Amino acid sequence: MPSPFGIIERIFALTKNRWLSDLHWVRAGQQTRSQKTQAALLDAAETLFAEQGVEHTSVAAIARQAGCSVGAVYHHFRDKKAVLYALFTRLTDEIGATTQAAVDPNRWQGATIVDIVHGYLEFLLRTEQGKIAFKHLAMEYARQDDELREHFVALQAELDDGLTRLLLARRAEIAHPEPRIAIGFVLDQLSSMLAARANTSLAPTQLGSRPDKRFEREVLRSVSSYLQLATPAKEDVS
Repeated sequence: MPSPFGIIERIFALTKNRWLSDLHWVRAGQQTRSQKTQAALLDAAETLFAEQGVEHTSVAAIARQAGCSVGAVYHHFRDKKAVLYALFTRLTDEIGATTQAAVDPNRWQGATIVDIVHGYLEFLLRTEQGKIAFKHLAMEYARQDDELREHFVALQAELDDGLTRLLLARRAEIAHPEPRIAIGFVLDQLSSMLAARANTSLAPTQLGSRPDKRFEREVLRSVSSYLQLATPAKEDVS
């Protein structure tokens, strides 16, 4: 059985992931002047909430960060809590739209399982980095808000379902005797490892302090070994 590790090394020799080159956090397109002002206020609040916490961020600080008047904040939002929940709505909308783009089968034509898992890791570790602090804040509030928590659970399920379909479509690469169960285990492990890496101050991990590239490489080796991946001999360039 040809080893998939040659493909892993080929991936890390590339400067750009061709399947992810155009994937980004999905935002609304053309906006009116009012929508641009609201977006600027939300961007400012997201930054300040993540840096200082909600309690220590004033409406005046949000306005100042956005380059707007305090009146502009109250024109768009009832109070600071309304700003916070507008941010949660925007975050979940972006996650949903980005997930749809990320798991679109047309995006991954010609990709192997290793390519897909690498893309998943790379996007979450790099493109999403600026959102980590605010996502942590959102998760904290979700523990107290059943509706918000259910929404995040549904979004995670959508991502897992999409990834499962992509990987099962390539089950011929998997030598594990129960591909569906193995894929579910891999997705659970990936989710846990990424969460642990994002929260190393709470639970330090063996790879938590390693550079992203090293983390990705070791995760891909682990996934490849567990799924017992086989790759076509013509693609094994090790």
